Amino acid sequence: MTEILSVFHLMVNGEKMSKSKGNFYTGDQLLEMGYSPDQIRYFLAMLSLPVKASNFDFEHFAERNKFLAGPMNAAFEKPISACNSKFDSKVPEGKLIGKAEAETLKLVQLYLRSMQKGDYSTLLGQIENYARLINSLFSQYKPHDDRAEETGRKDALFTCFYVLKNLMIMLAPFVPETVNELRKSLNLPESVLRAEELGTGIPAGHAINAKGVYFPAVAEESSEAT
Repeated sequence: MTEILSVFHLMVNGEKMSKSKGNFYTGDQLLEMGYSPDQIRYFLAMLSLPVKASNFDFEHFAERNKFLAGPMNAAFEKPISACNSKFDSKVPEGKLIGKAEAETLKLVQLYLRSMQKGDYSTLLGQIENYARLINSLFSQYKPHDDRAEETGRKDALFTCFYVLKNLMIMLAPFVPETVNELRKSLNLPESVLRAEELGTGIPAGHAINAKGVYFPAVAEESSEAT
């Protein structure tokens, strides 16, 4: 990114921020409440501030954090865990299956356009849907289960790592600390986090490191902030 994008006003719980009303928060205050920088960055990016005034609603904030700690975290962890426990910590030989390649190429085109325009809200919604491909492949082919058909398991896990690499690159501007932990788990260099790598996968035989800690579980009391 080489351009600075202007944004509209940010409100809190439907009202303009005001110290006298007690609904004025700085980034440091949100960190003191227990939120991680990546949680805050991700939610702010989803608020469409480049195109309209938007609302920092703590209830919706908690919902997005539950998604990150739930389905998104699962999309990160499942391929790594299955690879380490069932495939000797190496990406198995396989081929791309299902809609993974077509969906990736379509999303990459949207990603490049959206990043230029600062249209992050729509983009992140599509990225969330893309992450669900991994969970879907695990439900269908069960790479973690020795009882499932072996070729399908290998193809599914190979495809999951293809999706995971592209997911990681696209999320890097929004959750850089979390993505860096994922990159280390995938045993990939920092140079992988660039647009030129989009649309490419992780080769068979590549060694995968241990699972890391990615998105933290959500503290229930956080949603009660006023």
